[in-house]
Amino acid sequence: VYRINWLKARARRDRWKEEVSLVRHEMLWTCLWFEYHKDMWEKRALESTEPGKEAYAKKQMGLWNDFAKKARLMFQGKHVDCI
Repeated sequence: VYRINWLKARARRDRWKEEVSLVRHEMLWTCLWFEYHKDMWEKRALESTEPGKEAYAKKQMGLWNDFAKKARLMFQGKHVDCI
């Protein structure tokens, strides 16, 4: 009976270790996703020839940059290496 409980506890611990690893990776991927979109809109702003499209691209770039900053702040100290 004790061995079965020990095996169940070990399996539970292993699942939590895996979950922690996955969450850390998801936090990193979130930072990288926001940075990617910021860079994409920055590129669009630089390539734009019309003032309206350039303004919209800069607005989107600022939005994604804010998302990236907030994600870095939220994940700070959580063993995640955001850019």
